[in-house]
Amino acid sequence: MSRYSDKVNIINQSTYQILKEGNGASRRKLLHSSKYKNKHNVEQKLSLFDFLTVPRQKQKHQRRPHLIIARKSVSLQTKRKGKTRLHPKRRIARLKRIIRNYRSFKQHIVDNTKCVEQEQKASECVSLGFDETNVNSILQEKVHNLAFCVTANENKVIEQNPSAHQNVEPIALQVIEDLKCLSLDEGTSKKVALPTPTHKIHSRRFRSYCDNCTTPRLKELTTQLLNDLDRFQKRAYAHNEIKARAHPRFVVGFRESLSRLRIYKVKLLILAPDCEICPIPGGLDDTIDELKSVCQQQNVPYCFSLMRRELAHALYKRAQISCVAILNYDGANETFKQLLQELDVASYQYKCLTAT
Repeated sequence: MSRYSDKVNIINQSTYQILKEGNGASRRKLLHSSKYKNKHNVEQKLSLFDFLTVPRQKQKHQRRPHLIIARKSVSLQTKRKGKTRLHPKRRIARLKRIIRNYRSFKQHIVDNTKCVEQEQKASECVSLGFDETNVNSILQEKVHNLAFCVTANENKVIEQNPSAHQNVEPIALQVIEDLKCLSLDEGTSKKVALPTPTHKIHSRRFRSYCDNCTTPRLKELTTQLLNDLDRFQKRAYAHNEIKARAHPRFVVGFRESLSRLRIYKVKLLILAPDCEICPIPGGLDDTIDELKSVCQQQNVPYCFSLMRRELAHALYKRAQISCVAILNYDGANETFKQLLQELDVASYQYKCLTAT
Protein backbone atom coordinates (compact mmCIF):
# COMPACT_ATOMS: atom_id res chain seq x y z
CA MET A 1 0.00 0.00 0.00
CA SER A 2 1.40 3.36 -0.97
CA ARG A 3 2.20 5.85 1.69
CA TYR A 4 0.30 8.73 0.09
CA SER A 5 -3.45 8.56 -0.46
CA ASP A 6 -5.10 9.25 -3.82
CA LYS A 7 -7.58 11.58 -2.23
CA VAL A 8 -5.01 14.32 -2.49
CA ASN A 9 -5.04 14.17 -6.30
CA ILE A 10 -8.82 14.47 -6.66
CA ILE A 11 -9.87 17.83 -8.16
CA ASN A 12 -13.10 19.14 -9.60
CA GLN A 13 -13.88 19.65 -13.31
CA SER A 14 -13.38 23.42 -13.39
CA THR A 15 -9.92 23.19 -11.88
CA TYR A 16 -8.97 20.47 -14.35
CA GLN A 17 -10.03 22.64 -17.32
CA ILE A 18 -7.98 25.60 -16.05
CA LEU A 19 -4.92 23.44 -15.70
CA LYS A 20 -5.43 21.93 -19.12
CA GLU A 21 -5.79 25.28 -20.84
CA GLY A 22 -2.55 26.39 -19.26
CA ASN A 23 0.89 25.11 -20.09
CA GLY A 24 -0.04 21.79 -18.80
CA ALA A 25 3.27 21.51 -16.97
CA SER A 26 2.40 23.81 -14.10
CA ARG A 27 4.07 23.36 -10.80
CA ARG A 28 2.35 21.63 -7.99
CA LYS A 29 1.03 23.92 -5.33
CA LEU A 30 3.22 23.77 -2.30
CA LEU A 31 1.60 22.96 0.95
CA HIS A 32 2.17 25.39 3.77
CA SER A 33 1.82 22.78 6.48
CA SER A 34 4.93 22.13 8.49
CA LYS A 35 4.35 18.39 8.00
CA TYR A 36 4.91 18.55 4.23
CA LYS A 37 7.23 21.53 4.14
CA ASN A 38 10.46 19.62 3.70
CA LYS A 39 8.91 17.07 1.30
CA HIS A 40 7.83 19.46 -1.42
CA ASN A 41 10.71 21.94 -1.52
CA VAL A 42 11.96 22.65 -5.00
CA GLU A 43 15.68 22.24 -5.43
CA GLN A 44 17.41 25.49 -6.26
CA LYS A 45 20.61 25.84 -8.19
CA LEU A 46 23.48 27.15 -6.12
CA SER A 47 26.34 29.35 -7.26
CA LEU A 48 29.62 30.46 -5.76
CA PHE A 49 28.19 33.86 -4.87
CA ASP A 50 25.88 32.17 -2.38
CA PHE A 51 28.86 31.09 -0.30
CA LEU A 52 30.34 34.57 -0.03
CA THR A 53 29.89 36.20 3.37
CA VAL A 54 29.83 39.99 3.43
CA PRO A 55 30.59 41.51 6.85
CA ARG A 56 27.71 43.60 8.06
CA GLN A 57 28.39 46.88 9.83
CA LYS A 58 26.70 46.82 13.15
CA GLN A 59 24.82 49.99 13.93
CA LYS A 60 25.93 51.49 17.21
CA HIS A 61 22.94 52.12 19.35
CA GLN A 62 23.99 55.17 21.30
CA ARG A 63 22.33 55.18 24.64
CA ARG A 64 20.99 58.61 25.45
CA PRO A 65 22.25 59.82 28.85
CA HIS A 66 19.83 60.44 31.66
CA LEU A 67 19.34 64.19 31.82
CA ILE A 68 19.26 65.81 35.23
CA ILE A 69 17.49 69.07 34.67
CA ALA A 70 18.82 71.73 37.03
CA ARG A 71 18.69 75.49 37.03
CA LYS A 72 20.98 76.77 34.24
CA SER A 73 22.63 73.34 33.95
CA VAL A 74 21.50 72.37 30.44
CA SER A 75 21.44 74.94 27.68
CA LEU A 76 19.46 73.88 24.62
CA GLN A 77 20.59 75.39 21.34
CA THR A 78 17.35 76.46 19.70
CA LYS A 79 16.93 78.57 16.60
CA ARG A 80 15.69 82.00 17.51
CA LYS A 81 12.69 83.43 15.75
CA GLY A 82 12.59 86.88 14.25
CA LYS A 83 15.46 89.31 13.81
CA THR A 84 18.87 88.67 15.32
CA ARG A 85 21.61 91.22 15.99
CA LEU A 86 24.97 90.88 14.32
CA HIS A 87 26.66 91.99 17.54
CA PRO A 88 24.24 91.14 20.39
CA LYS A 89 24.24 93.30 23.49
CA ARG A 90 25.87 91.83 26.59
CA ARG A 91 23.71 91.69 29.68
CA ILE A 92 25.38 93.51 32.58
CA ALA A 93 24.73 92.18 36.07
CA ARG A 94 23.22 94.41 38.74
CA LEU A 95 26.34 94.45 40.93
CA LYS A 96 28.58 95.29 37.98
CA ARG A 97 26.25 98.14 36.99
CA ILE A 98 26.40 99.57 40.55
CA ILE A 99 30.21 99.39 40.56
CA ARG A 100 30.44 101.19 37.21
CA ASN A 101 28.09 103.92 38.38
CA TYR A 102 30.18 104.45 41.51
CA ARG A 103 33.39 104.64 39.45
CA SER A 104 31.90 107.26 37.15
CA PHE A 105 30.62 109.18 40.19
CA LYS A 106 34.10 109.24 41.75
CA GLN A 107 35.69 110.33 38.50
CA HIS A 108 33.14 113.11 38.16
CA ILE A 109 33.96 114.38 41.68
CA VAL A 110 37.70 114.30 40.98
CA ASP A 111 37.27 116.26 37.74
CA ASN A 112 35.13 118.87 39.49
CA THR A 113 37.63 119.35 42.31
CA LYS A 114 40.47 119.76 39.82
CA CYS A 115 38.54 122.41 37.94
CA VAL A 116 37.73 124.27 41.17
CA GLU A 117 41.37 124.16 42.33
CA GLN A 118 42.60 125.52 38.99
CA GLU A 119 40.07 128.36 39.12
CA GLN A 120 41.06 129.25 42.70
CA LYS A 121 44.72 129.16 41.79
CA ALA A 122 44.17 131.43 38.77
CA SER A 123 42.08 133.90 40.83
CA GLU A 124 44.72 134.03 43.58
CA CYS A 125 47.45 134.68 41.04
CA VAL A 126 45.45 137.53 39.49
CA SER A 127 44.63 139.06 42.88
CA LEU A 128 48.29 138.98 44.00
CA GLY A 129 49.50 140.36 40.69
CA PHE A 130 51.57 137.31 39.73
CA ASP A 131 51.80 135.81 36.28
CA GLU A 132 51.43 132.10 35.82
CA THR A 133 55.09 131.85 34.75
CA ASN A 134 56.26 133.27 38.11
CA VAL A 135 54.31 130.78 40.25
CA ASN A 136 56.74 127.89 39.85
CA SER A 137 59.77 130.06 40.68
CA ILE A 138 58.10 131.28 43.91
CA LEU A 139 57.33 127.70 44.97
CA GLN A 140 60.92 126.60 44.30
CA GLU A 141 62.26 129.44 46.44
CA LYS A 142 59.99 128.47 49.35
CA VAL A 143 61.06 124.81 49.12
CA HIS A 144 64.75 125.78 49.06
CA ASN A 145 64.35 128.00 52.13
CA LEU A 146 62.55 125.26 54.08
CA ALA A 147 65.22 122.68 53.22
CA PHE A 148 68.02 125.07 54.26
CA CYS A 149 66.39 125.78 57.63
CA VAL A 150 65.85 122.08 58.34
CA THR A 151 69.41 121.08 57.52
CA ALA A 152 70.77 123.85 59.76
CA ASN A 153 68.58 122.70 62.67
CA GLU A 154 69.64 119.08 62.17
CA ASN A 155 73.35 120.00 62.24
CA LYS A 156 72.89 121.91 65.51
CA VAL A 157 71.08 118.98 67.12
CA ILE A 158 73.75 116.50 66.05
CA GLU A 159 76.59 118.72 67.36
CA GLN A 160 74.90 119.10 70.76
CA ASN A 161 73.90 115.46 71.11
CA PRO A 162 75.63 112.92 68.80
CA SER A 163 73.12 110.19 69.76
CA ALA A 164 70.27 112.26 68.33
CA HIS A 165 71.20 111.27 64.78
CA GLN A 166 68.51 108.56 64.96
CA ASN A 167 65.77 111.20 65.39
CA VAL A 168 66.44 112.91 62.06
CA GLU A 169 63.92 110.80 60.15
CA PRO A 170 60.76 112.28 61.81
CA ILE A 171 61.99 115.79 60.95
CA ALA A 172 62.37 114.80 57.28
CA LEU A 173 58.91 113.30 57.32
CA GLN A 174 57.54 116.57 58.71
CA VAL A 175 59.20 118.47 55.86
CA ILE A 176 57.51 116.18 53.32
CA GLU A 177 54.14 116.81 54.93
CA ASP A 178 54.77 120.58 54.87
CA LEU A 179 55.70 120.43 51.20
CA LYS A 180 52.49 118.58 50.40
CA CYS A 181 50.43 121.28 52.09
CA LEU A 182 52.45 124.14 50.56
CA SER A 183 50.51 126.80 48.60
CA LEU A 184 50.79 130.47 47.70
CA ASP A 185 48.60 131.58 50.60
CA GLU A 186 49.77 129.50 53.56
CA GLY A 187 47.26 131.09 55.93
CA THR A 188 44.25 129.88 53.94
CA SER A 189 45.62 126.46 52.96
CA LYS A 190 43.92 123.49 54.61
CA LYS A 191 44.84 119.87 54.42
CA VAL A 192 42.18 117.62 52.95
CA ALA A 193 40.97 115.01 55.45
CA LEU A 194 41.35 111.56 53.90
CA PRO A 195 39.32 108.57 55.12
CA THR A 196 41.44 106.72 57.65
CA PRO A 197 41.17 102.92 58.07
CA THR A 198 39.60 101.46 61.18
CA HIS A 199 42.90 99.91 62.28
CA LYS A 200 46.54 100.39 61.37
CA ILE A 201 46.83 96.90 59.87
CA HIS A 202 44.03 97.62 57.37
CA SER A 203 44.84 99.08 53.99
CA ARG A 204 43.67 98.99 50.40
CA ARG A 205 45.16 95.51 49.95
CA PHE A 206 43.77 94.30 53.30
CA ARG A 207 40.34 95.82 53.78
CA SER A 208 38.52 96.29 57.08
CA TYR A 209 36.01 93.48 56.38
CA CYS A 210 38.75 90.82 56.77
CA ASP A 211 38.58 88.58 59.85
CA ASN A 212 41.87 86.69 59.59
CA CYS A 213 45.50 87.33 58.72
CA THR A 214 46.92 86.14 55.40
CA THR A 215 49.69 83.79 56.49
CA PRO A 216 52.01 82.10 53.95
CA ARG A 217 50.85 78.64 55.07
CA LEU A 218 47.19 79.61 54.59
CA LYS A 219 47.93 80.89 51.08
CA GLU A 220 49.77 77.67 50.21
CA LEU A 221 46.94 75.41 51.40
CA THR A 222 44.27 77.50 49.62
CA THR A 223 46.20 77.39 46.34
CA GLN A 224 46.69 73.63 46.64
CA LEU A 225 43.00 73.04 47.37
CA LEU A 226 41.86 75.15 44.40
CA ASN A 227 44.33 73.46 42.06
CA ASP A 228 43.11 69.98 43.05
CA LEU A 229 39.42 70.87 42.74
CA ASP A 230 39.99 72.53 39.36
CA ARG A 231 41.76 69.39 38.12
CA PHE A 232 38.93 67.16 39.37
CA GLN A 233 36.29 69.34 37.72
CA LYS A 234 38.08 69.41 34.36
CA ARG A 235 38.40 65.62 34.45
CA ALA A 236 34.66 65.29 35.16
CA TYR A 237 33.86 67.63 32.24
CA ALA A 238 35.96 65.48 29.91
CA HIS A 239 34.18 62.32 31.06
CA ASN A 240 30.55 63.54 31.07
CA GLU A 241 29.87 67.22 30.60
CA ILE A 242 26.16 67.12 31.47
CA LYS A 243 26.75 65.37 34.77
CA ALA A 244 29.68 67.65 35.59
CA ARG A 245 27.54 70.75 35.01
CA ALA A 246 24.84 69.37 37.31
CA HIS A 247 27.34 68.60 40.12
CA PRO A 248 30.15 71.21 40.11
CA ARG A 249 33.00 71.17 42.61
CA PHE A 250 33.09 74.96 43.08
CA VAL A 251 31.51 78.14 41.73
CA VAL A 252 33.03 81.55 41.07
CA GLY A 253 31.49 84.97 41.70
CA PHE A 254 29.37 86.74 44.30
CA ARG A 255 26.01 85.94 42.72
CA GLU A 256 26.66 82.20 42.29
CA SER A 257 28.16 81.90 45.77
CA LEU A 258 25.21 83.64 47.40
CA SER A 259 22.67 81.49 45.52
CA ARG A 260 24.48 78.29 46.64
CA LEU A 261 24.68 79.57 50.21
CA ARG A 262 20.92 80.05 50.32
CA ILE A 263 20.34 76.37 49.48
CA TYR A 264 22.95 75.12 52.01
CA LYS A 265 25.42 73.73 49.45
CA VAL A 266 28.61 75.63 50.39
CA LYS A 267 31.34 73.97 52.49
CA LEU A 268 33.89 76.82 52.39
CA LEU A 269 33.86 80.41 51.14
CA ILE A 270 37.07 82.08 49.93
CA LEU A 271 37.02 85.88 49.62
CA ALA A 272 39.70 88.25 48.33
CA PRO A 273 40.96 90.77 50.92
CA ASP A 274 41.57 93.48 48.29
CA CYS A 275 38.10 93.99 46.80
CA GLU A 276 37.26 97.39 45.36
CA ILE A 277 35.75 100.01 47.67
CA CYS A 278 32.05 100.49 46.87
CA PRO A 279 30.12 101.76 49.94
CA ILE A 280 26.88 102.69 48.17
CA PRO A 281 23.74 100.58 48.89
CA GLY A 282 23.81 97.26 47.05
CA GLY A 283 27.52 97.61 46.28
CA LEU A 284 30.47 95.36 47.02
CA ASP A 285 30.68 96.22 50.72
CA ASP A 286 27.02 95.34 51.31
CA THR A 287 27.38 92.12 49.30
CA ILE A 288 30.42 90.99 51.32
CA ASP A 289 28.64 91.78 54.59
CA GLU A 290 25.64 89.74 53.45
CA LEU A 291 27.87 86.78 52.54
CA LYS A 292 29.56 86.92 55.94
CA SER A 293 26.26 87.09 57.82
CA VAL A 294 24.81 84.09 55.93
CA CYS A 295 27.99 82.08 56.58
CA GLN A 296 27.81 82.88 60.29
CA GLN A 297 24.16 81.81 60.44
CA GLN A 298 24.91 78.47 58.72
CA ASN A 299 28.27 77.90 60.50
CA VAL A 300 30.11 77.87 57.16
CA PRO A 301 33.83 78.75 57.41
CA TYR A 302 35.10 81.65 55.29
CA CYS A 303 38.63 82.92 54.84
CA PHE A 304 40.53 85.83 53.32
CA SER A 305 43.72 84.27 52.02
CA LEU A 306 44.44 85.09 48.36
CA MET A 307 44.29 88.34 46.44
CA ARG A 308 42.14 88.67 43.34
CA ARG A 309 45.10 88.07 41.04
CA GLU A 310 46.23 85.06 43.07
CA LEU A 311 42.74 83.50 42.97
CA ALA A 312 42.67 83.91 39.19
CA HIS A 313 46.14 82.37 38.90
CA ALA A 314 45.15 79.37 41.08
CA LEU A 315 42.12 78.63 38.86
CA TYR A 316 43.93 79.41 35.56
CA LYS A 317 41.66 82.36 34.74
CA ARG A 318 42.54 85.65 33.07
CA ALA A 319 40.02 87.89 34.81
CA GLN A 320 40.37 88.74 38.49
CA ILE A 321 38.29 86.64 40.90
CA SER A 322 36.90 88.04 44.15
CA CYS A 323 34.90 85.09 45.53
CA VAL A 324 35.01 81.27 45.29
CA ALA A 325 32.54 78.90 46.96
CA ILE A 326 33.68 75.30 47.56
CA LEU A 327 30.78 72.85 47.12
CA ASN A 328 32.51 69.45 47.16
CA TYR A 329 36.03 68.73 48.42
CA ASP A 330 36.08 64.93 47.97
CA GLY A 331 39.59 63.84 47.03
CA ALA A 332 41.22 66.74 48.90
CA ASN A 333 39.97 65.99 52.42
CA GLU A 334 43.37 66.23 54.07
CA THR A 335 44.15 69.60 52.49
CA PHE A 336 40.73 70.91 53.53
CA LYS A 337 41.27 69.77 57.12
CA GLN A 338 44.70 71.43 57.32
CA LEU A 339 43.27 74.63 55.83
CA LEU A 340 40.62 74.85 58.57
CA GLN A 341 43.26 74.36 61.25
CA GLU A 342 45.44 77.08 59.76
CA LEU A 343 42.39 79.34 59.47
CA ASP A 344 41.83 79.12 63.23
CA VAL A 345 45.45 80.16 63.83
CA ALA A 346 45.16 83.11 61.40
CA SER A 347 41.90 84.26 63.04
CA TYR A 348 43.56 84.19 66.48
CA GLN A 349 46.47 86.25 65.16
CA TYR A 350 44.05 88.82 63.75
CA LYS A 351 42.23 89.11 67.08
CA CYS A 352 45.52 89.65 68.91
CA LEU A 353 46.61 92.37 66.45
CA THR A 354 43.32 94.25 66.52
CA ALA A 355 42.92 94.03 70.29
CA THR A 356 45.78 96.50 70.86
